[in-house]
Amino acid sequence: MGTGNTEGAFDVLDTRQVYTSPYMRLREDDVRFPDGSPGVWSVLERSDFALVVPEVEPGRLAMVNLYRHPVGRRFWEFPQGSAATPGVPPQETAAGELREEAGLAADEWHHLGLLHEAYGYATGVCHVYLARSLTTVGPRPEPGEGDVRFGVFDLEEIWRMQQAGDVTDAVTVAALGLYERTRRGTGPRPGQPEGTTA
Repeated sequence: MGTGNTEGAFDVLDTRQVYTSPYMRLREDDVRFPDGSPGVWSVLERSDFALVVPEVEPGRLAMVNLYRHPVGRRFWEFPQGSAATPGVPPQETAAGELREEAGLAADEWHHLGLLHEAYGYATGVCHVYLARSLTTVGPRPEPGEGDVRFGVFDLEEIWRMQQAGDVTDAVTVAALGLYERTRRGTGPRPGQPEGTTA
């Protein structure tokens, strides 16, 4: 990801870790804002992660349905997650999530783009991939994901599900937009896959 424009950056006067777990860290930065006033900014440090849009056929996509404990209900979303160990390439992470959650493997991969999930308070970057030429290999859910449900929907149905409140995950909705960009011919072309997996 590019360096971007840092105009307006805060001066960080001090920083401290207030919580650490295997999945994330919470830090607080004592900052001076550009107008000179002081403040405290909480930052959730989490690993980068990958999301995969599984295309069963043009315009028909596989999704998974999971119970999301923080908000207390189930939602449909694209398979996504972070690698269990640091340094795993994003496409390999995407392939692992596709296999674990949806029980699918793909022979063709396209990188659709990068997303910040919530850059107002979190550091994680989402690497978005389109997976094609799918085969069924059987799901291998991680602990806590044993009740994953699977479905295949066309684009119009997914947007209706979004309007009904059943697809509200921010990176899933953004990835759907990136997929539609690809279908309009302004994204990666089907004949130019980024890579293949064994």
